Amino acid sequence: MAILPLTDDLGKSAPDVRIDLSHPSSLIEYAKGKVAHFIVVPDFIGRAAQLLHLAAPNPISFDLKLNQKIPVADAAPEIDLVPGVEASIRANTTAGANLLKDDPFHAPAAIPPQAGYVGLTLQGSLDLSVSGSAGNATYGFDLTRGAGLQYWKAFPLGAGEPTFGAAAGATLSGCFIPWTVDDLAGLAVNDICSVSGSGSLKLSGGFSVSAAPNPLASLDLPLNAGQVQVKAGALAGIKASFTVEGDYQVRLRRISADAVELGVYRKDGATLTAALSASAGVSVVAAGSDVLKSLLGAISADPTGEDEKKLLGDGGLAAPQIAALAAAIQGGLDSSLQVSLNAALSELSSEEAAFQYELRPGAMDAASRAAVQRALGGDFSALPLADAGGAPAPIAPGVRLTSSVLTDSRKLQATLHINLFGLVNVLSVSELLLKSVVVDDRSGAVTLADSATANRIAAVVEPMRRQAALRQAMFESLLLTAAYRVSSTVQMAGLSSQNFHFAADADAGPALAATWLQWFVALGLLTPAEREAQLAAFPGGSATCLLRTVFDDAASQRLFFSAPGRLRDPQDYLDIGRQALRSVLDREGDNLYRYRLLDQQWQEAFREGPVGRNLAGLAGVDPGNAAAGRITDLLVVDIASIAWWAGAMRKAGEALLEMRQFLAAVPAGSQPDRDQFAARRGKLQKALAGVVHNSQPQLTEPWGLIALEWAAGSPPASALLAAGKFTLRKPSTAAPKEIAHA
Repeated sequence: MAILPLTDDLGKSAPDVRIDLSHPSSLIEYAKGKVAHFIVVPDFIGRAAQLLHLAAPNPISFDLKLNQKIPVADAAPEIDLVPGVEASIRANTTAGANLLKDDPFHAPAAIPPQAGYVGLTLQGSLDLSVSGSAGNATYGFDLTRGAGLQYWKAFPLGAGEPTFGAAAGATLSGCFIPWTVDDLAGLAVNDICSVSGSGSLKLSGGFSVSAAPNPLASLDLPLNAGQVQVKAGALAGIKASFTVEGDYQVRLRRISADAVELGVYRKDGATLTAALSASAGVSVVAAGSDVLKSLLGAISADPTGEDEKKLLGDGGLAAPQIAALAAAIQGGLDSSLQVSLNAALSELSSEEAAFQYELRPGAMDAASRAAVQRALGGDFSALPLADAGGAPAPIAPGVRLTSSVLTDSRKLQATLHINLFGLVNVLSVSELLLKSVVVDDRSGAVTLADSATANRIAAVVEPMRRQAALRQAMFESLLLTAAYRVSSTVQMAGLSSQNFHFAADADAGPALAATWLQWFVALGLLTPAEREAQLAAFPGGSATCLLRTVFDDAASQRLFFSAPGRLRDPQDYLDIGRQALRSVLDREGDNLYRYRLLDQQWQEAFREGPVGRNLAGLAGVDPGNAAAGRITDLLVVDIASIAWWAGAMRKAGEALLEMRQFLAAVPAGSQPDRDQFAARRGKLQKALAGVVHNSQPQLTEPWGLIALEWAAGSPPASALLAAGKFTLRKPSTAAPKEIAHA
């Protein structure tokens, strides 16, 4: 029998410690009598002969040193224990305490009553044999990058209680990490072992994705009167394969004679990130027309199925149109799940498992054993995670999913946003889709538009300018949609329309992040102090930012009316517009003069109007300043944009009020004269078209979105900022509020 002793630096042996290298499950069973030993401090030797609970009335830890390299041949993977290893032996006998409280992976592992633990931890100690499996991934880790191993063995306290030295010897003799399903038998009840490091895991799962249609009006389609036939729903049959990367721990614990718990936990202070599989991605029932059937089933309010017949029957969509729509939906689902998975993982507490299984090897069949064996190698894709909101359930013989970040619908909020330009005009989903064109939308939404709107956007070649054209179309359509809704020409009961602003940068630095996070503050999603904290955590690099605001009937009414039948005063819009712009300006460089004009001289600036020389003087711009011309141009655009905003909102309000007054004069129970109604409807559309045709491009920037949001009483908004492993998602549940006039 090969014995590996524990001694101090002077060679004095620790009493009662016997490490049996021939133990069948030992991590170092293959040392085969190597002349090597661990070196411990004298205090360890002094406690070794004491009963475990006396030696460790409080948690204790001792560093270990190995005096020479021990090759672990024939193991899988092949590893070496090397001198200089960061190793320690620990003990804890405090009932109910978290055994791993001081560990970077400190998700609770409570110590049972009348039990104590002795553990061995090894960090950065694994060298893969050169002739063996260099780079081999186990538990998803590339062990050449280093890993941490822990083995905690449980011992009884009281009757049968061992000495600390005997417990340490038994721990070192039995220390192992299960590489195979058969190895799980080596864990006694309450024993714990773990592997941690940096790596990636393969996963799969089913998802519930909400389909959120965004009904919008178009300038270029005739306006029909009636009820918009669309609804929010859920897309069924969605599955995805993906990877999770980062610093994580795979932990196994024997919870009963026949069951082992396997969980994956994130490192405290670190973030896990997800990436959809490039080869698999998302699958929705099937391909082609079935994708459209899923979408129609989710968003069409047609109970007879006529929408599906019109689109997919004779005379419906051509094959190229079906392919384009299917690809757009697929891309939107990929984007939605990518964002939602990363947001869910970012909100995962280090106190909880990302996902956790209960394994019963005795109940496994050949297929489930193979699936678990793949999982021990880092591939969990054959053990699919449940749908969001689903209850823990058996997923294979002998395998039960007990928890998953994907089952928590509070964290995983996957939503497919579908912008439908022109739906408010034609009312029917099928009517729009028959004539719609897919618009390139970098925000991740699916954007479908009538051909005139789509062509206007696509006519802009440069990608960034095309995105600005899309924002302009969105701003105009949102204004039209709200007006049509309030005019009582179109009924949209229970539906909301959305406005959004999307920005992206391949190399976002602190200055840009500060600007984006200020948008969060303006929408009431962060406090200034929270903004500073998030800015400090922002990693930089490729990043995206998405703002979204929502307008229902009540919010649309507040856009135009201060009280029933009473339009908002133009001065009200001027004040909201200048406050909205001021809220997104920093006070540095050129923006200092813009802020100063809107903060101190705004009343006189609006009286003067957009005249450059006057505005530059009011803002204190030195004519000798080399940037005076550029600053003056900015001041002129600011005042012109705010003035247009105030006038346009008032004109839109007047046009829709006239329509409402016409309809109010119709006797109850009667229908308006068809010709008169058609004439009034045409006049309303023409008046509103005149308003939006002159919209200022600057209104499509975030302050235009914020101005509409504030004028509507600040209904709930949301925003997302993502950069690498950094994900900030902020929905708002704030009640509508009045904006104070400064």
